[in-house]
This record gives sequence, structure tokens and C-alpha cells, in this order.
Amino acid sequence: MTCRHRFSLLAFAALACPAFGQWSSDPAVNLALADGAGDQTQPKVVPTSDGGAYISWFNGIGTGFDVRLQRVDVGGNEAWAHGGILVADRGFSSTQDYALALDSSGNALLAFRDDSGVGVQISVAKVSTAGALLYGPTQVTSTTDFVAAPTVAGTSDGGAVVAWTQDVNARLQKLDSAGAVAWGAGVTLTPGVGSFSPADMHSSGTDVVMGFVHQLGGFGSPRHLIAQKFDVNGALQWGAGHVAVFDGGSLQFGNFPDFISDGSGGGLFSWYDTAGVSLQSYAQHVDANGTEIFAHNGVALSTDAARIRVAPSISFNQSTGETFAFWTELNGAQSQSGVWGQKLDFNGVRQWTNSGAMVVPLGASSITNVKAFQTGGRALVIWDSAPSFGQDQLFGARLDRTGAIDIPAFDVSSTSASKSRLALASSASGFAVLAWVDDRGGTEDVYLQNVSSEGELGEDSVGTPYCFCSFAAPCGNTDANGGCVGASGQGARMTGSGTASVGADDLILTVDDIAPNKFGLIYMGGSMIRAPFGNGQRCVGTGGMGTHRFGIQNSGGAGQFTLGPGIVAESFIRFSAQGQIQIGQTWNLQAWFRDQTGPCGDSFNTSSAISITFTP
Repeated sequence: MTCRHRFSLLAFAALACPAFGQWSSDPAVNLALADGAGDQTQPKVVPTSDGGAYISWFNGIGTGFDVRLQRVDVGGNEAWAHGGILVADRGFSSTQDYALALDSSGNALLAFRDDSGVGVQISVAKVSTAGALLYGPTQVTSTTDFVAAPTVAGTSDGGAVVAWTQDVNARLQKLDSAGAVAWGAGVTLTPGVGSFSPADMHSSGTDVVMGFVHQLGGFGSPRHLIAQKFDVNGALQWGAGHVAVFDGGSLQFGNFPDFISDGSGGGLFSWYDTAGVSLQSYAQHVDANGTEIFAHNGVALSTDAARIRVAPSISFNQSTGETFAFWTELNGAQSQSGVWGQKLDFNGVRQWTNSGAMVVPLGASSITNVKAFQTGGRALVIWDSAPSFGQDQLFGARLDRTGAIDIPAFDVSSTSASKSRLALASSASGFAVLAWVDDRGGTEDVYLQNVSSEGELGEDSVGTPYCFCSFAAPCGNTDANGGCVGASGQGARMTGSGTASVGADDLILTVDDIAPNKFGLIYMGGSMIRAPFGNGQRCVGTGGMGTHRFGIQNSGGAGQFTLGPGIVAESFIRFSAQGQIQIGQTWNLQAWFRDQTGPCGDSFNTSSAISITFTP
């Protein structure tokens, strides 16, 4: 698994890639995170800045569904005692939704229903990176009203905003960094008719964006998707009427769609409409000002009228403004299911034909839990396939920028068992973290697995990637996942696979996201630097060992360079003694390539880089 860091030039020398420990490379042996007595259910995952993640869940030990939390590092090693820490001791015999998020210092925020005091209230807790309870559970309600399903987001001033359903209203309150109420009586959103129910919330500096569901009446009435932004004082930023993301049909009863931040103060939403004869999936992008970028009521992800589609999942490439979506495709009788995907450009125009791209054809196996993960202009999709009840397995595949499958279906969790509630988060180190409920042990437990951008499980990548163009781009052409953006619309990215063994000489370097049919080469040197260089940055220096160029390549139709295996042997053939790779040496490698139509007007560009210490 790739260890990906973002850092300044001053940090280069001190960088070390954490050891990988617990991630499994065997899809039959995933990481059992929560396997205590009783059922463990409803996992949520949020990534941490060190490449790891927090995972929360409900622990049903017989006295109620308690709230528990664990943190894993970039290698999947548990930071705290196995089974995590107890956040809230509750007495509920059933579950509702709850929320997990980060504050501005990387601490975990949890919001949940709480019956430990008088009646049922909404509480918030904050847990440090060391596993200490910084505050809470702190009740933000004191009411006899019905309360339900809170969501929470951290703000850049160290605070936290929590939202929940209270009778027919949506309520919000802000807590400061110490857990004290900051908005007095809070904010109440009251519908003209029906009820409001918060669904999801994300921060944008000191502001927060909330998605919520408006049910227009009683059971069976239409359900619409609404959005609003609140400033540091709780004032509405998108108008008193809110933004109607979807008001042309009806959401599925019981469906409260998540959304994702666009990184610029807006959000991307996806949902499916149940009001028509055919179920249809849509996406919408709302910008920082509350303006719908796509057509009102969203863009249909497929126009194929012969089939129907449900439960879309989306991811977003901030560098290009592209939205990737995957969903469960069904025949009209809903007796067969498959996996389809779509890419939308910044304006919402479908890129993978009007029917989308087929990943798994329609078949008898039940397809659920489809999840999207964007990776440098390509898209991973993970799904659950069950040929019969209780025989679920998890699979993945990757599609290239044209919608063609470039990594065919691979196993993610091959042990057949009942699986549910799949959650996916994007690690800061560039891989997907998956958590799900699995009964392979006889009761419901929570399992974890990592999946790299190359479709690998466990520790399958080599070296320490660096030189991501997240700052100091020559013309604002930043890309946090690769080198500086070039003519391909992406930043080119170098990864390593195989091993760093001189004896085995099986290292393979791959550079993706170069524009097609461009000439270039991979070179190596002894030091890490960062300096403007054409349309990109030069991040490999001599370091007293010189710089040495491997042979010229053409990126071909796939926009890719590869080097190896046999890199060590080639260094002995091609270079003088100074450039011949030896055991114990650390070499830094980067690609240079022609980029005549790149955004900065220069004729060449570079990829991200990788640092490799060679072993016996």
C-alpha cells in the first residue's frame, strides 16, 4: 500500500514512511476491528491526516447499543486497545443513524442519541488522537420532543456544529472547542408543511453545508432533497427558502442521502427518484454560493430506458471538476442486477456515453453497497455481490478516464458471509479504507480492508511517494494526488510495486496520467528538492550521487510510462559506477515528459516522485 505524504521542502529529510502492520493482503483474511461479544454494527470511517482513519460503531453487548471508537494508522495498526474505547454507554435496543467527523486539530467528533440521562437527548463527544475523551458526552438538547439521527461537522475555529431532527424541525447548535454552547438557543428550521430531517453535513472553514430531507406530508408523501449553508454565527447563507437540490419527484422513504464536499465551499449530491415508473439516479453540484451547476433536479446518470438504477455513490476530482458515479443497475423486473458507472464533466455533461459504463453485467447475484473512489482521473468501484442470501463477497474494479475497465474485477473480501453497511473513506495516503459489518464469525462484527489506487490490498507498493503539487504550482495547476496538472487534465503520478530488493530486482515503476503519445523518460538522483520546472516541479537532485536518465519512452494511448523489472541491472548497464544501484542506497525517481499543450505554456512537465531505499 502506497504511503503518501504531503510536506514542505524542510520536511523532506525527516520523512519516514510508517511501517505497515495490520492491513491484510489476503482478501480471505480481512482485519477484524470489532469482534467482541454481541453484535457490532453501523461502522463509520473518517480519514486522518497521517494516512490512517477513525472508525466508530455501535457495540450491542446486551445492555444497549454503546458507541465505540478506534483509530488505525496508515498501516492498519490499531492505536488503542483492541475493541476501541467506550464513548457512550447507552441502553437502546435498536439503532438510528449517528455521525463521525474531525475537528480542526484532527480529534474525532461523534454525535448520537443518548439515553443516559433524562429521556432521549442528542449528545456530542470529542476524542483526542490519543484516545482521551476531551469532552462529552455533552447533551445539546433538553427536551421531551422526539429527537433523531444527528449529524456533525468540525469547523476551522476548533468548534463543531451538530444538527438533528426535533419533531418536524431541523435544529442546529454549535459547540466551541471546549464543548460549550456557542449559538445560544441554536438555529431552528421549520418547514411550511411536513417535516425537515438533516441527512449530512460538511464544513467549509467556519461555515457548514447541510443536506436535509423535506417530507411534504405524512407517510407516502413526496420527499425532497434540500441544502443550506450556515456561517460562523448560524446565519443562513443560501437564502431563507434554501436550495432545492431535488424537488421534481421523491426520494425513497427512509433514504437520507449523504453528500461530499467539493473542497471550495459547495457540495456534490446524488440520489435516486422513486416517483416515476422507472427508478432513476441523479447527481447535482451546488457551488459555494448555493448555485446549481448542473440542470435543476440534477443530471440523470444514464438515459437507458430499458433498465432502472438505484443507490448511486459519487466521488469528485477537484483538479478537473469531474464527478464519478457508480450505482446498482437493475432490469425492469428488478430480478437481475449489475454495476454501472458514469463520469460527468464540470458542467454535468455525461462522458461515458448516455448509458454509462458497464462494470458488472446484469445477473442473478444481488448487487448492493456500490461505492465510488476517485483516484487521479481514474475511478475505483467497490461492490457487494451475493449469489444467495448470506453469501456476500466484496469486489473491486478500476476504470480509466474513458470508462474502460483497466483493472478487472478483483477480490476485496472473498469469505462468503452476510455483509452490510459498507463505508468507504479516502485515506490521506491515497488509498481507500473500507469498513463493513460481517457475520463470518457467527455474530455481526466490523471488518476493515485497504484498497490501493492500483487495486491492491495490504502492503503491495514500494517506496515513499512525494512531490505532490499541492502548493507552489507554476501557474496554479495544483494537484494534491500527483505532479502539477498537465495536458491530460491531471497531474502525472509515479507509483512503485514489487520490492526494493537488489537481489530480486523486481521493482516496477509506473507513471500514470501523462497525456497520450508523449515522449519522456524516468530519471533518478540522490536528493529531494522542489523547484519550478516547466509546467511542473523538479523534485530530484544530485545529492552527491549525480542524476541519471533511463531510456526514452512514449506514453502511448494509455498515457503511461513503466520501468522494470530489471531496474538494478539496467543501472549497471547504462550508468557509470556513481549511478549503479547498491544495497542500502536511497534513490529518488521522477518522470519528465513533453507537455506542449499544458496549462502553463511551457513545453514539458514532470510527475510526482518516489524515494526508494534499496535492500539486499
